[in-house]
Amino acid sequence: MKRIVVFLILMLTFLLCSCNNETPNNEINTDFAKTDEEMFTNKDLTNDIEEASIIEIRLLGDSILCDHQGVKIDGRCATIKDSGIYLISGNLENGSLIVDGDNIKPHLILSDVTIEGGTLAPIYIKSCNKTFITLKEETSNRLSTSGEFVQVDDNNVDSVIYAKDDVTINGTGKLIVDSPNGHGIVAKDDLVISSGNIEINALNHGIDANNSVRLATPKLSIVSGKDGIHTENEDENYGYIYMSQPIIEVIAQGDGVSASGLIQIKNGKIKINSTKGELTDSYKGIKSGSTLIIEGGTLEIESYDDCLHSVNMIIATVEATLETMDDGLHADEKMEINGGKIEIINSYEGIEGLNITINSGEINLIASDDGINSAGGNDNSGFGGGFGNDNFGRPGSRPGGMGGGMGTTSSNGSIVINGGTIYIQASGDGIDSNGYLEINGGIVTVCGPTRGDTAVLDYDTTGTINGGSFVGTGSSMMAQTLTSTNHGIISLSVGTRSSGEVIMITDDSGNELLNYTPQLDYAIFIVSIPELVKGESYTVRIGSSEGVFKAQ
Repeated sequence: MKRIVVFLILMLTFLLCSCNNETPNNEINTDFAKTDEEMFTNKDLTNDIEEASIIEIRLLGDSILCDHQGVKIDGRCATIKDSGIYLISGNLENGSLIVDGDNIKPHLILSDVTIEGGTLAPIYIKSCNKTFITLKEETSNRLSTSGEFVQVDDNNVDSVIYAKDDVTINGTGKLIVDSPNGHGIVAKDDLVISSGNIEINALNHGIDANNSVRLATPKLSIVSGKDGIHTENEDENYGYIYMSQPIIEVIAQGDGVSASGLIQIKNGKIKINSTKGELTDSYKGIKSGSTLIIEGGTLEIESYDDCLHSVNMIIATVEATLETMDDGLHADEKMEINGGKIEIINSYEGIEGLNITINSGEINLIASDDGINSAGGNDNSGFGGGFGNDNFGRPGSRPGGMGGGMGTTSSNGSIVINGGTIYIQASGDGIDSNGYLEINGGIVTVCGPTRGDTAVLDYDTTGTINGGSFVGTGSSMMAQTLTSTNHGIISLSVGTRSSGEVIMITDDSGNELLNYTPQLDYAIFIVSIPELVKGESYTVRIGSSEGVFKAQ
């Protein structure tokens, strides 16, 4: 059989740095996470109506008919000043329904209502304790404006539904919101949408709230010139978004879902297309200025900027398909992945965070730069940036690599893999830790290129494997390998090898321990699997070439 000389990489294990190597606290504080019981009242979730107490408001095109003393009619405007259940039906042109009463809780039932507001908000909640809007079953309702908003008081009313106080939308009917000159729905306090089929088309934000947006089980379809759903508040306790089993589709020329505070999603079915628009400077799929928690459900996101972006991030048992020109997942500080299936089919960097912990799940990612990068910070890289735009630098010279430092790092990052099945195809570094790398379990595969100063592994302090399996191929120029506390490691420089050639490892009895086919050309091969015993020799065959090597 044809044999070639295959050189064992000498001194491939990088010397431990004297810089900080303390294990950071990777736990994310979730004491502020919400529950359904906290977010929704019984009345939010039910549509119970006392038929005997219903007050009818009939819309008659250019006039309004209602003979209840709690409703004041002024031309094409009806002002509701008392609590009560109001059944609203009919069509109204250039008119508005206004809620304006001290501490009242009116309940508006929309039954095949069409209001073309012209320059007024079709529904304007000026003052109340809380307003309920129910979409009556088997009805279709439409609220729209046509001209520029004209202000009638000190409030800047710039949406089809505008609420100064708390508002809940529920029911099983349909609502179409058309706002060609402003926002779709604005709530200056809390907005609850617990059910209903709602379509929003808005020039600006589809939904905008100050305190919170709380979604239970509605079906939402949003097309917006800014963010699809947006909350913002200077108080860190507000400006949050909570979702529990919604079905949402967003096409936004901005962020799909954006909150200055927490975003928490439970078992949602969410589809987002976020593109670069003229009215905004952020184009992310889901963006939290605090913590992003996703538990279950499905995500399908195509975004110009990061698909998922936050300060801290926890993902559990979600099925996600992500495509972006920047990061698939980005956390400025800590990230934790617990189960589920994440497919990053296109990205600049697949997963980025300062301290990344992967406990379980299936992750498949393709990146034009680094696959998993522990860098963190408010990253603005990407957008088609060429390789080498790594603001976080690299360690200094290393054996087998390019001499000379290429920048400095704080080395306080970490990547910890405790389990899961992870496949990385990266045109930059496969796994890049500006700190330490630790593999304790799972199956990790890195498929990198042969070009330039890229590496299968790039860490600042230590790279250890204590359990699980690792297989990596890629460039030899900046080569680093792992150290192991348990099973053996084989690290080889193999010249330039073509993708598609099978890598096979057998023991001295001829038992096959590994059979792997890289998808990219490569010059280095690193393997550490439980079947390799330190000090024992194994036959490595690549295509028609083979050699015998001792596991380190």
